[in-house]
Amino acid sequence: MSTPFPPPSPSAAAPKRRIWPWALGGCLILLLLAGGALVAIGWFGVKALGSATKDVLAGVPAVSENFGPLQDAGFDWGAMGQATAKGEHVMIYAITGEKGRGSLRIDLDPATQAFRSATLTLPDGQVRELDSATIDRLKALSEGRLPPPAN
Repeated sequence: MSTPFPPPSPSAAAPKRRIWPWALGGCLILLLLAGGALVAIGWFGVKALGSATKDVLAGVPAVSENFGPLQDAGFDWGAMGQATAKGEHVMIYAITGEKGRGSLRIDLDPATQAFRSATLTLPDGQVRELDSATIDRLKALSEGRLPPPAN
């Protein structure tokens, strides 16, 4: 008589794969990519705003006369924060041109946010009040309209 084959030996059970470390790692990578994308979008937005601000201010004759071709222009967040803490409603721009650095301060009506007055601080420290025609030109440029002709 022939002897039957011995029963197969029990094979070792395949180890269970742990999927949670891979899922957690994938979620972390997606979160980092989304954060990087938000930072990039914010950076490009700030650069675009700065470029638009520079273009608007370059269109104001008083600015181009006193600063020359503009190299940089943008909100002066520190000065605006200090003014807001005092209860003032203003927009303050830091301006850098070939002739030096200065600022443009625009006082706003608290109720309507309309431009009330504007002062330009020149590179030599002088402060000049801008006339109503220049204020109208600034307002038109900031709203994306064609400004009234400069006198």
